[in-house]
Amino acid sequence: MNKTSTWTICAGALALSLLLGCRRDVRERIFDMRYPNIPFTIPAGLSPGIAPRTLVLDDFPSNLRYYLETYKTDTSAIGAIQPFSASIITLDGSNLDFISEISLRICAQGSASCARSDEVFYIDRLQFERMGNQIRLLPTLINAKRLLSKERFKLELWFYLYQVSPISIPCRLEMEFEAVR
Repeated sequence: MNKTSTWTICAGALALSLLLGCRRDVRERIFDMRYPNIPFTIPAGLSPGIAPRTLVLDDFPSNLRYYLETYKTDTSAIGAIQPFSASIITLDGSNLDFISEISLRICAQGSASCARSDEVFYIDRLQFERMGNQIRLLPTLINAKRLLSKERFKLELWFYLYQVSPISIPCRLEMEFEAVR
């Protein structure tokens, strides 16, 4: 065997091992936890800056008992509850182009404030894209089982603005988590 053949075999083996090692952890999905219609309003006149504007919904129901009864399972069968998808949609068609970043966090009911480590969905660098009337958030890698296994939790939407919010905008938050083994 010559050097070229040896390098080709080694490179192929390395590429194959990287592909196999980088596969996503595929777990068996037990059920989805959907929160389809969470209304809120972004007030007019919020000024931009380094400090975020925060919408707080304390005492938010997890509905876990409903999902456990519907899918005839219990919390011991759940290995993780992972963020799956989330969107913010305006109800009147207004643009959300004045927002630069969003962080959606959940923490224990009654907490003073959710920490950055409690983030379940996020999006940043929105000032470089025209978002229109809908923003799709990205899921984090957090296991939210500890918080969503309780009856209620606190939900915080952190908005970072790069322009003044022009008008009062009615919105809807939709989010979905997946419970897996």
